[in-house]
Amino acid sequence: MMSKSLKRLIALLAVIALFVAACGNDDDAADEPAAPEATEAPAAPEATEAPAPTEPPPPPLPEVCQEQDGTGLKVGYGDLTAGIPFVTQVLDNINEVAEACNLEIVYADNNLDGETALENARTFVLQDVDGVIEFQIDAGIEAALCEELRSEKPDLPVIAIDIAHPSCALFFGADNGYAGELAGEALGQWAQENWGCEVDLIVTMESFVVGQVNIDRANGMVRGISNVCSDLAFGDFENWAPEVSDSIVTRINGGGTTDGAFPLVLDTFTANSNARILVVSLNDDMGLAALAAANELGIADNVAIASQGADATIHEEIRENPNYIGSTGYFPESYGTYVVPAIMKMINGISVPDPLFVDHVLISEDNIDDYYPAG
Repeated sequence: MMSKSLKRLIALLAVIALFVAACGNDDDAADEPAAPEATEAPAAPEATEAPAPTEPPPPPLPEVCQEQDGTGLKVGYGDLTAGIPFVTQVLDNINEVAEACNLEIVYADNNLDGETALENARTFVLQDVDGVIEFQIDAGIEAALCEELRSEKPDLPVIAIDIAHPSCALFFGADNGYAGELAGEALGQWAQENWGCEVDLIVTMESFVVGQVNIDRANGMVRGISNVCSDLAFGDFENWAPEVSDSIVTRINGGGTTDGAFPLVLDTFTANSNARILVVSLNDDMGLAALAAANELGIADNVAIASQGADATIHEEIRENPNYIGSTGYFPESYGTYVVPAIMKMINGISVPDPLFVDHVLISEDNIDDYYPAG
């Protein structure tokens, strides 16, 4: 029979065993990894619209535009007339440069007539153009034309080609006196080398209707001859008049065209068929009229010619005809490179030099292939 002390000891040991077992279960549970807490699945990204396709940037403007973009602009061009080669080259280059610079051209033919130019100016106003490039022949309508062009837009930008319109327009074109003098000096040098400056008659082929342009250019040509052959009887040619007294200078008002000038110069040559004649012409067209008249009369060896413009009609004569001395280059095939960027700058409020001159060079047999290669 166990004593009370032994029974207590056994009971105590049993309690201790149960306590140790319980602690051991807690340690095992602690060693097991805890189950991860449940989390919500990440939200799906919100749907976005695909970006709209973008147009490629416009190609850069060519250098000829001088950083001027004509998109949305409209410019009137009053053309001198259709059919004259010089004028055709001007028109072609204006259209070419305008297209390259995204500029719209509204075309009108002034047809060598002041009234037609005024009607065309009214058309430009009705078309609501942003600017005008004006190439017309009648200096006498300058004020009326400017009034028409600016009747709706008092600050309408205008460029006048070759004939100044000071009431409203920037001038672009020839430095007329200097250009004339280049041709006259070349002709004078030829006369000195070939005739010892023994000249009987100087014929100036002119167009009186163009006013001061005619005076400056024609007098420049005569002045150029006088710079070389100073002893000739030039008279007071600087004080221009249709008739120059006490002078070997005869002025012919040929109107600027070959057909208009031919019968007049033919009459003059017929009356002076034994003379040594120098011809200076306001343009190439009338220079060709003088050449045709000399050929018809069989006096071409006694006639030497210089003219203004150096357009394509005269190139072969300069190359092949020893008596067609040369022509001052106006480079009509590049007029658009001047006036198209200039009118866009004016529309955009950018300053442009006034006057804006062509860079002149005397085109002769010595340099024509440098500027206009054959073929």
